[in-house]
Amino acid sequence: MTKLAWEGKSRVNGEPIMLGVSAEDPARPSQNGKTGAMVQVVAMLRDVHPHEATKTGADEAVCGGCKLRPSVHKKLKMVGEEVSKYPCYVLTYRKAAQWRALKRAEEDLEGAIAAVSGRAVRFGEYGNMSSVSRDAVEALMRAAGKHALYEHEWRKPENQWLKAYAMASVHSVEERDEANAMGWRTYRTGDELSEGDIWCPFHEYGIQCIKCGLCNGGEGKDIVNPPHK
Repeated sequence: MTKLAWEGKSRVNGEPIMLGVSAEDPARPSQNGKTGAMVQVVAMLRDVHPHEATKTGADEAVCGGCKLRPSVHKKLKMVGEEVSKYPCYVLTYRKAAQWRALKRAEEDLEGAIAAVSGRAVRFGEYGNMSSVSRDAVEALMRAAGKHALYEHEWRKPENQWLKAYAMASVHSVEERDEANAMGWRTYRTGDELSEGDIWCPFHEYGIQCIKCGLCNGGEGKDIVNPPHK
């Protein structure tokens, strides 16, 4: 099931984008062993296939300045400045059916709210929630049960409202400290903990995201997860 929650201009660069909600049947085993059968909320370009967008850099419209965007990661790696061993793990070539379903759909925020109501939700499974309508995101947040959300554009003044809901996605202890000073909890990939950090519960205990709910902004420990593809 896929619902189009909102469509409009990207808050990053004005390109036409979509906010979509997709849900697995919670009664069936999830294909994602880490998250479990969470409802997935995505931001996608309306007129460019997600895989094409990652190759050309058009994904800036929904991913902003994220250094894990494949085109950006490749350039940084060439000059020895990559922030992670691997680029973004989202397999955008598998997003075709979801993208086409959203393009065909009519905007239905109420239907999207019903789809997330009381469910565990992975906001930003692809794309930053800062790129889309704040009103739509907060409406979905209010309806959801547990949620997870990561924000790559956490330094921007216009995105500070997200610290109540999202983890700042950082790439070093120095960035963690900077984000903490701005009031953000953080999530990063790394091979060791620093003071104030804990390992992702899935890495340490095998607890799926659907049962965890720690990556939800607000107050608490900073989360570290080993690098993964």
